[in-house]
Amino acid sequence: MAYKDEKVVTIILEQVGAVEERCPGYREEVQLALAEIIQAERGHQFARTNIVSKIGDLVGRVGTYLNRQTVAASEG
Repeated sequence: MAYKDEKVVTIILEQVGAVEERCPGYREEVQLALAEIIQAERGHQFARTNIVSKIGDLVGRVGTYLNRQTVAASEG
C-alpha cells in the first residue's frame, strides 16, 4: 500500500475512534465495515465488481446491528 493510501486509512481509523458508541460494540462494527469497504474498493480497482451493491450491503449490516442492539437494550 502506498504511503498516501496508508495515511488516508490511518486518518479514517482515527476518526472511527471518535464515533459515538451508540450501543456496545457499535464502534467495532463500524471499523469492520470500513475495513471491508476498503478491501472491496481495492478489489474493485482490478476486478470491476459491483462496488455500490457491496457497500450498500455493508452499511445495511451496520444499520441492522445498531437496530438489533437498540431493540435488545430497550427490551432488557
